[in-house]
Amino acid sequence: MSNKTLRSVLIGTFGVLILILIVAIVLVIRDNAETADSAEPTAEVVADLPTVATNTAVPASPTVLPPAVVEILPTDTPPPSPTPTDTPVPTETPLPTNTATAVPPTNVPPPTAVPATNTPVPPTNTPVPSGPQPVNARGLVGESFVLQDWRTSLTPGGQIWYEWRIGNTSGAGVPYSTLGVMPRRNGQDIVAWYQNNWGGNNDVMPPEGLSWPSWMAIPEAGDYTIRVVVCFDGFQNCLNGGGTFHTLSQEIPVSIR
Repeated sequence: MSNKTLRSVLIGTFGVLILILIVAIVLVIRDNAETADSAEPTAEVVADLPTVATNTAVPASPTVLPPAVVEILPTDTPPPSPTPTDTPVPTETPLPTNTATAVPPTNVPPPTAVPATNTPVPPTNTPVPSGPQPVNARGLVGESFVLQDWRTSLTPGGQIWYEWRIGNTSGAGVPYSTLGVMPRRNGQDIVAWYQNNWGGNNDVMPPEGLSWPSWMAIPEAGDYTIRVVVCFDGFQNCLNGGGTFHTLSQEIPVSIR
């Protein structure tokens, strides 16, 4: 039998005993009242007795108590026992080990100073030339090179009109093999698309120089530059890429779209 059941039985038994005790008290009081009534003298007995004038007051009859009301009290319900929880066992934290710290050696000689060398410092903010730069090729120099925008079409196969002027600083006629405009893409000359303007007829640049308008076409879309060049290594050899092209003008960027 559990503690809860045993407690309930004891409380019920205690309540029954109280109820029996109250009933017994009520019965005893009622019996005493009835006995007192029966002990009073009758009228005849009272007449036979000598009349004695007394001032004794007649006792009042006992008051009959109402039956007791038994109130059954609620039983005490034990509070729920707390659920035991598992308390974690503290773990022992290992103490840190003493790590030996390296002590720097003493009496270390200071480092030997290296004598400074007079190394020239390259100049800063100097623009680096991009692409071929104009040169004086046997006295021939570029004086101007511009696009004729008003009739130029920057489309694949479109006409790109330009005008150049070449000066002659030699004071005499200068023979050359070919003179024209070279397209360039991604840092490489495209000799196959080179546009010859003068050459192939034992041409000679006069002392006063020469100016000329012309056009060329680039068949593929992309970003290019064009410039005026001259070659002295034979007309056909220059067209086949076997000669050296000397740059006479600045580059003009063109975007074919």
